[in-house]
Order: sequence, then structure tokens, then C-alpha cells
Amino acid sequence: TRPSASRCVCGIHNDSSLFSPRSIRFSLSIRSTKILRMTMLSCAVIGFALLMRLSLVSSLTMSSSSSSSPGSTTVIVGLNGALQKRFVLGGNANLVPGNVHRAAQIQTGIGGKGQDVAISLACLDFPDMQLAQFVGSGPEGDTVLQLLKDRIGGEAATALSLRTKSPMRTCTTIVASDESTELVEPSGIVTDEEKEEFLEQLKSSCGSPIAAICIMGSMPPGLPEDMYASMYETMAAASSSSTAPLCVIDSVVGLDTMLSAIAKTKGPAILKINASELCKLAGVAKSSSEAGGIALDELVEAVDTFMEKYSAVLDGLALTDGKHPAHLVSFTDDDGSRDIYKITVPSLDPTAVLYPIGAGDSVAAGTLGAWKSLVEQGDEKKKSLSDKIHAALDSRLQSSAAEIMSSSEHTKRMEAAFAFGLSCGSASCLEEENSVFAVDRVLKLFQEIPPPELVSSKKN
Repeated sequence: TRPSASRCVCGIHNDSSLFSPRSIRFSLSIRSTKILRMTMLSCAVIGFALLMRLSLVSSLTMSSSSSSSPGSTTVIVGLNGALQKRFVLGGNANLVPGNVHRAAQIQTGIGGKGQDVAISLACLDFPDMQLAQFVGSGPEGDTVLQLLKDRIGGEAATALSLRTKSPMRTCTTIVASDESTELVEPSGIVTDEEKEEFLEQLKSSCGSPIAAICIMGSMPPGLPEDMYASMYETMAAASSSSTAPLCVIDSVVGLDTMLSAIAKTKGPAILKINASELCKLAGVAKSSSEAGGIALDELVEAVDTFMEKYSAVLDGLALTDGKHPAHLVSFTDDDGSRDIYKITVPSLDPTAVLYPIGAGDSVAAGTLGAWKSLVEQGDEKKKSLSDKIHAALDSRLQSSAAEIMSSSEHTKRMEAAFAFGLSCGSASCLEEENSVFAVDRVLKLFQEIPPPELVSSKKN
């Protein structure tokens, strides 16, 4: 039924005068004007939004190019990460085999040598780094990834990460009053498909030039012995400069193939290794236990035996020996010439409770960060460490003993970098969390290290 003339349709009285030709033209004219105005306003809003977006993109691009320069990215290779649990006995309790022990605290954190390096570099506000890693499945893997994001940033933690089907392992540290004991679970197997996906991800992500590489620790089962060599070749190919990236190695896994890959690029490389591990590689028997310091004659024999195979590849050996003095071996020529310098490790309060797990990884991180920063010195855009740290490094370079002052600038930089790394490792022993330290404490310890002492020299 049609509405009557007096009935309201859509809120307007049905008056025939409203539909006269003149009123229709007038209505259409008003409507057209309104539409035109609305269209013009919409175009102006859209144009303004596009202009602001373009301005923002341009600003971000300029900011990015000014804060990071070509060849600034550092990749830390830590393929064998873990969830770290600390079982703290508390008080003066010691670990006694066979006894029941009740924890005063249970702490959860990040484990894995490469992961520790990334955390230490984050303590130094080190820029432009990425962690290449496999992250296991399950809640343990979720926890580790989130902790890493919180510690080193989302991009650094995830850009080169691959989740695996195998669960994430857990490592447990039992912290007693006099020592710490580490319980390490086996790692999950990485499948061939996951390995290929990881390498392809690494290759595609190497659009940014690589300036430095740190290769840390063991590999999970399922990966080939030449995995590190393959990764190095991929990353070295992305280097923007005529020289290959700096490389600090803290691993003996696949060492032959890895050093062969480095030899092809003639890139600068330091092997950071424990003195006991060096003796095992060289087949030299130590007179003391692993906790005991190495004798000088044993050290020289191990170094010279090792040199017969690798001296032409490496720039130096950074040898740690627990609380005992460290040694830097500088290969001065391809003919097998070398110098060995003793570096005193910073002393800590003997009454303090120490947490040494991850200290060696902090040494590697500090050495890499300082070495890279010293090599880049003079280029403000590439500076990797703070002005305060640079001032301390410069002071070390200027005040070194006469023996090293006569050496090359390259040797001086390696020594200063290693001494700084030792300070990072010592400072981390005073913090409960793995590989964490306060920069001011690092600098204090660094300034306390006396100049290096030349203990052996071999010229061919």
C-alpha cells in the first residue's frame, strides 16, 4: 500500500512542491557542489598523508644511512643455544656428590656461547649485530627467543634465527659457595631441510655488507663438519671492502675446513682458545690439571706445533688459562715467525662469590668489539664502541711495554683488544647472569692490567 500524501517518507513530508523541476535542479546543484567540495577535501587529505609518508620514509632512510655505514654489520654464529637454569645453593653450601641439595634460588636465562657473546656486546652498546642461530621448539625455545629479544633487540635476535622441530635443550648450572658445576643436555638434531633453509636464509640476508664475524662453540647434531666454513664463505662474499671481514673464532669444531675457507679470502682472523685445548690440538701433554696454569715450555711447544699447520692462516692466538695469565701469540710473518706476550688477568676480590659460566664468551665478545673498533678508528661513522672505551684503548696502545711498541700496529691492536676482552670476562664473573657486566667495572679492571710481557720470540 502506497503512503498517503500527508505521510512522512524517510523523515520528509511528501509535498509535491519539493519535486518540481526547479527545486530538483537547485537540489542537484547543491548536492554537486557538496560532492565537489568533499572530493577536493579528500584529495587534499590523501595528498597530505602521502607527502607525510614520503617525508617519513626519506627521514628514516637518511637516519639509517647516517647511523650505519657500509660494512658495519657483525654476525655472531651461535648454532647451539640453550635455556640456562641456575640452581643456586645459597649461603656457604657446597656441592657434595651423593647428597640431597635444596636450592635457595632457581634462575632462568639464556645459554649458548654465541648467545653469550651477543649479550656481552649488548652490554657494550655494540651496534649492528645479528645472531645466527637455531632455536629449538617448545616453551624452552619460546623463552630463549623472548629473552634474547629483550636483551639484544628483536631484529638482532630473529633476523638470522631458524626454529627447529627438535626441542630446545636446557643447561643447568649448580652454583655453590666455592665453585660452579655445569650439567649440559644433548642438543636436538637439525634436519637436512632445516640446514638448507638456514643457509638460504643466511645468503638472502647478507644484503648488508658484513664487517666482522664471531664463530662460537659446538654445533648441534645433524650438521656437517664444514658448516662453519660454508657460513664463513657466504658472509665473506657479502663483504663490501676489498678485504674480508674480521673473524674471531672460539671453536675447534670443523677447524680445518674453517681455516681453509679463511685462507682463501686472506681475511684477518684470531683463534681464541683455552691453553688446555691448544695442548690437546697440538698433542702436548700438560704437567698440571686443566685448572692448573700451563708451564711456559709446554705453551711454547704447543704453539710451535700448532703453527706448523695454521700459522699462515691466522693473525694470532688469544690463549686463556682461567685465573692464570693469558697469552697473545702474534704471527709476525708467513714464514713461521711469532711473538708470545703474557698478559696478566685482572684480579678479583677473593671473598666475592664468582659466577664464571660464560666468562670466556665475554672475553671473545670484548676482543671482537675492541678489535673491530680499533681497526675502524678514525671513521666516526663506523665507530663501534663509546668514546670512553676508545680513550681507554688508546691509552693502552700508548703505554704498552717497549717489547710491543716495536711491533706492528696490527699486533698492538690485537693485544689491546685481547686485554680489553679479558677485562670483560673478569667483570662478568661478578654478575649472576651469564656474560653480563658493567662497563665502568670493565674499564676499571682494564686500566689495572700491566703492560704485556714478551716471553718468547721466534724469527725465521
